[in-house]
Amino acid sequence: MTTKTGRRGESPTDEFQTLLLSRLSHGDLAGDEKRVALQVLAILNPSDGMRWAALASGGLDRKRLSLFRALVLIPDDFRLHINLSNLHIQTDKGSQAVRSLRRAALLEPGSPRSYANLSALMPGSAKRWKFQSCAWMLGASGEMGTGQIERQVSRGQIFEPLEVVEKILQSSALTGDIWRLRGVLLQCLNKNDESCRCYCRELVCNPASLNAHIAAAGYFIEERAFARATGLLDRADILAPGALATIANRAAILERTGQLTEALTIARRLVVLEPGNGMRYFTYGTVLHDLGSVRHALDNMRRAAAASPDDLRFRNNLAIMLLKSGRYLEGLAAYEDRWYAPVETSSTERTLWPCASYDLPLWEPDQSSDGKILLWGEQGVGDEIWGLAYLEALAARPEQFTVEIDARLVPLVRRSFPSVTPVPRRLDTPVDISDFQAQLPLLSLPHRMGLAERQTPAGWLRPAPDRVAAVRHRLTGGTAVRLIGLAWRSTKPLQHRSFSIEIERFSALLDVGDAVFLPLQYGMADEEWSVLVGLFGEERVVRPDFDVRDDLLGLTDALAAVDVVVTLATAIVPMASAVGTRSVALLQPVQRDWRYRVGAQHSAMLPYATLLWPPSSKDPESICRAVRDALQ
Repeated sequence: MTTKTGRRGESPTDEFQTLLLSRLSHGDLAGDEKRVALQVLAILNPSDGMRWAALASGGLDRKRLSLFRALVLIPDDFRLHINLSNLHIQTDKGSQAVRSLRRAALLEPGSPRSYANLSALMPGSAKRWKFQSCAWMLGASGEMGTGQIERQVSRGQIFEPLEVVEKILQSSALTGDIWRLRGVLLQCLNKNDESCRCYCRELVCNPASLNAHIAAAGYFIEERAFARATGLLDRADILAPGALATIANRAAILERTGQLTEALTIARRLVVLEPGNGMRYFTYGTVLHDLGSVRHALDNMRRAAAASPDDLRFRNNLAIMLLKSGRYLEGLAAYEDRWYAPVETSSTERTLWPCASYDLPLWEPDQSSDGKILLWGEQGVGDEIWGLAYLEALAARPEQFTVEIDARLVPLVRRSFPSVTPVPRRLDTPVDISDFQAQLPLLSLPHRMGLAERQTPAGWLRPAPDRVAAVRHRLTGGTAVRLIGLAWRSTKPLQHRSFSIEIERFSALLDVGDAVFLPLQYGMADEEWSVLVGLFGEERVVRPDFDVRDDLLGLTDALAAVDVVVTLATAIVPMASAVGTRSVALLQPVQRDWRYRVGAQHSAMLPYATLLWPPSSKDPESICRAVRDALQ
């Protein structure tokens, strides 16, 4: 007896399977018909694992049964393990999903999908980042990788994302958007030349990239090269007319060039268009602050922090705005975030950007012990001088305190706080922390010690009276005159925040009788000395006989000897408070230093200082009146 065959020698069963497969491939079957067809194919081929895998549809129980049968037949197919993990996720079996994905990753280490799915299941951000970066390096979505890097940057993390970017560049130097990201990361580390080269390479690799033009424009805005930034934004407008990122960068240029009304209009529009974007509120708040509306600026900084709660930049700026508003209790508590912002940095840069410099726990004053505590100065000399004032609160503590500070401040601490051990900061030799139990950055003392709402201690740096008298006699020649200190410039090239006033503004002081003037400006040029002599007369100007910049012991002695000092918002102001000498600060419309409470004539953070804001800081009569009041 012979078996009946169909076309091309196929059995009826084979022919039927061929027909079903053809109709499935052409999409002729759907719904229940498709499900029945897959069931038939699986029954006709019970040893074909892919048939059972294809049948994994419908209810969860049916899916699970079909996938298990497929895995029994093809246990080494990583795709089946990924599908099974998806089924576990649907049934809230996270741990089983992780096991399935780990098996998939072991079977196919080069598959980005396993790592991308694992990252979504990880409870901690560190593990999530580990798997996300692996997925990206293996070719996962560039948009996913870009977003991950940018989220890491917003959290102040730089080195780990940079390592991932470098690995990607080693495998493919033309990967989309990678040069831009490398430029962003290097710019956070103040490696501006390398950052600029990265943006240029990104533009060469992808001249139609909007993000590359925006990032390069942002770089030039930070460098205050506004013409170049504007050119890049013009090209960005051609690539994507009306892009909000382009508009936001134009607002930044207007704000930094003092065109505040125009900047405010754009910033307000951006907030309306993107109410969930924290950066839009931040820009709006910055412009409002520059216009002197601190209350409204604070409201927008709160919104920025609420919209992006993980972004340390917004939390840090909210803290500064709270402090500028005089809300010291809330502000100093929020200011603790400065320690982790704006980015990770090496220990050699901690004087510029606060960071976790030492592998020690933070000191908790309420947990008294007799251990050794390491305090360390931060940011700049003026900030360190201000923070050192709070060492007074440690006098009765049982702990042994060491403070690492600028080497120029070491003799001052030894003189004023004999119970505290000062250590000069050496960028090439970190402090040996083996003997210390805890650490604390210096500016955290008022918050940690519960002193946030009290006036900053003053006069702690004042020399002995006989020393002050000797210095004053040396400077004045023993004559009975009023001695007025002067400083007119602050140089901060790394932060592009250098500022100065014309020496001629001190001409208002000509009417102060029986006064001689002592310039306390570091780096005073011969031309500036000549201007002073021409303004006051040679007999009324005293040239300092010490190095104003490096001999801070001599500078504080001189500040203690003068009757009043007139200056800008420089380190001279907190230093004058420390020695108990009155100062008159001639301020700009916008002061970055939060200790100068906006619009106020006095600040609890700067005792003995009179704050003159525009227009008073530019008015000769107001300046002269403030100096006369200080002399009384």
